[in-house]
Amino acid sequence: MIADCPEYHSGLGALVVGDPDVTEVTNSHGDQLEPLTFARKEAKLIGQILNAAPLPGKLANRCEVLKQISSVAVVHIAAHGRMETGEIALNPNPERKLQIPAEEDYMLTMTDVMNVKLRAKLVVLSCCHSGRGEIKAEGVVGIARAFMGAGARSVPVSLWAIDDEATFEFMKNFSHNLVKGRSASESLNHAMKCLRESEKFSDVKYWAPFTLIGDGVTLSTNNKKSGSRS
Repeated sequence: MIADCPEYHSGLGALVVGDPDVTEVTNSHGDQLEPLTFARKEAKLIGQILNAAPLPGKLANRCEVLKQISSVAVVHIAAHGRMETGEIALNPNPERKLQIPAEEDYMLTMTDVMNVKLRAKLVVLSCCHSGRGEIKAEGVVGIARAFMGAGARSVPVSLWAIDDEATFEFMKNFSHNLVKGRSASESLNHAMKCLRESEKFSDVKYWAPFTLIGDGVTLSTNNKKSGSRS
């Protein structure tokens, strides 16, 4: 089992994606996707913590994400997720066949994830519906399970649509606890408690969607930025 082989996972580097430019993308109802201001702030913050240059806007195109995703220890994506499967909308590839992008130009799919040689033990899917999927004989099949199948040990996800600003606060708390040495499961529970006890985000819709699939891994010291703990 990959989970039993720590040497399988990369010990260095992070891929941090925030608010991909999806102005050319529509959802399944034909509505244009909105920018995620706080997702971009989230990516900047996580990048500072993990000492990684984030990919926001047009930098977060599908080609670049797939290029980097197989070589890092941590993946953190703050973006729009598809309601049915949690698959993630990225900026369309700059080089494509048609002016109007097809799904294959911008969507990070379950097949994409299963086809990469993933080395990340922690994959944070800070996206709407990232824990959702189709119910089949083998269980719920969605983007989170694809990451687990590709080798990730721990995948924090959301079970329904999440508020942009509340999610920024949640992930800020979650990440600060990770770099203090707490496990992913402990950090997630602490972040839920923090929002639940706050004035602005105490409503259940803000903190209850988040859950953890897999193990409560800890963050390697190789991925911490010196002086970033608070």
